[in-house]
Amino acid sequence: MAVVANAKLTLKVVEAQAKDVGRAIARLDPKDMERLELEVGEVIQIEGKRKTVAKVMPAYPEDRGKSTIHIDGLIRENAKASLDEKVAITKAKAAPAEKIVLSPLTLMRSAHRGSDRYLGSLLEGLPMVEGDRIRATLFGTQNYEFSVVSTHPKNGPVVIHPNTTIQLKTVEAAEGKK
Repeated sequence: MAVVANAKLTLKVVEAQAKDVGRAIARLDPKDMERLELEVGEVIQIEGKRKTVAKVMPAYPEDRGKSTIHIDGLIRENAKASLDEKVAITKAKAAPAEKIVLSPLTLMRSAHRGSDRYLGSLLEGLPMVEGDRIRATLFGTQNYEFSVVSTHPKNGPVVIHPNTTIQLKTVEAAEGKK
């Protein structure tokens, strides 16, 4: 992954607050953000047994000074890290995604014309790497999970933007590939 600074912190994983779940947010103490030369909303690499990315936000006042990182279950799963484990945090450079290929992990009704554009608008600003699991709330309340099959550019984190092409792989195609 494209790491832009040599600075690295090791922090203990704790649960994200409910309002942050599913938003690809990692909350750090502002002093830890300063050590990594991070601004609010920048992308960090989180390395447990696997590397993933998230947007950094300051920890809430009651959570500061504890050498912790607040991440939700999806980010923990992507980093292959559990609560109370230590993860390595570094500043990362994420390129704008030109194209991503997603494989639905949740049963979806057949995609209709324009659904990839709608999905793109829901995922806008989301950082990811190939192999991550991501979640989108479609049509109001239904959560759908996807596996990131590939990204372009490759070999590093990307961020979804309004011009990102999103291709949905059918379950049959994904199973045929294995």
